[in-house]
Order: sequence, then C-alpha cells, then structure tokens
Amino acid sequence: MNYLAHAYLSFDTGDILVGNFMADTLKGRPDGYNEQIRKGLALHHKIDDFTDNNEHFRKSTDRIDKKFGLYSGVIIDMFYDHFLAANWSRYHDEPLSQFVAGVYKTMLASYPILPIRMKRMLPFMVMGNWLEYYKNPHCYRHFFKGLSLRVRHTTVLKDASDEIFIHYKEFEKDFSNFMDEIIPYVKNLQEN
Repeated sequence: MNYLAHAYLSFDTGDILVGNFMADTLKGRPDGYNEQIRKGLALHHKIDDFTDNNEHFRKSTDRIDKKFGLYSGVIIDMFYDHFLAANWSRYHDEPLSQFVAGVYKTMLASYPILPIRMKRMLPFMVMGNWLEYYKNPHCYRHFFKGLSLRVRHTTVLKDASDEIFIHYKEFEKDFSNFMDEIIPYVKNLQEN
C-alpha cells in the first residue's frame, strides 16, 4: 500500500498515523519515538506483510507486464492509492480533500521528529497535494518518471503508468476485494 492507503488504514489516530505514514522512510531502530508512533510503525509493517501475501494484490501484480519484475508490487501499491482516492466515498464519510488536509496537518505538526527522508519529501507532497492527486490516473506518468530517475539500474519504471489503463477494471475489482479483507484485518489489529 502507498501513502494514502496507509493514512486511511490508520483510522484517524494521530501518532499512529505519523508512524504508519513515515515507516518506509525510517532507517534504523525506532528508539526515541512515543508508544503510539511505534504502534504506527509496527502497523505499517503488518499492513505491508498482509498486502504482499494477499491473493487479490498478487492477482494485480500478475497482471503487470513482466518487464517490471520486482517493481510490480511498487506499481500496484501506487495504483491502489488511485482506486482508494477514486472510490473514497465508499470508504470514508469525510470528503477526500478534508481528510488529506488533516493528514498534512498532522504530519507537518510532527515535522521536527520525522526521519530525514520524510522531512525532504513532505513539503513536495503537500505543495503538490499528492494524496489527492492520486485520484487522477494520469498522475502516475509524473510519479513513475521521477521514481525511475531515483532507482538504480532501471529506467523501465517510466513506462509503468500505462499499465493502469491496460487493466483498469480488473485492478479496480482486485482493489475492492482487497479492501474488503484488509479493513477488518487492521481494525482487528487495533482492537487487540
């Protein structure tokens, strides 16, 4: 799952959101963070493990052109944020723009304690309104082009944006089935 999905699956819980949102940018041990942020970091990894082993997510990755190899999971993570944004009212009562503004506010309030990589990225994310921009499936041309410049030994990712249009309806169905499984999974984790 990508940023919007991790924010959504934090279920509006402050520091858990901070930990869940920043987990991929944290290198090393989470020492020094409060218990709620550490819970968010752990939640992020549990969500990633669930995702990687989910049959619907694997169906989506299998639809991706084989030339993308190990990056198929990254591509689907990003595409699933599109389907969440595009179908937002099905999953949340608050309008997407308000939810996203709340996420940005929470993350900016935590800016001093964020990992360096998140500190570098967050201003660009907020200024470009990435979380809401995911609603537009054409946004991935920009994202994958930028990602291909940062990933060593590959420029193939710049072509990944076309994949969403080749299998759009199938991805959307996979995503819906996936969400039907991950939402109760995460709610159960947070209750225990």
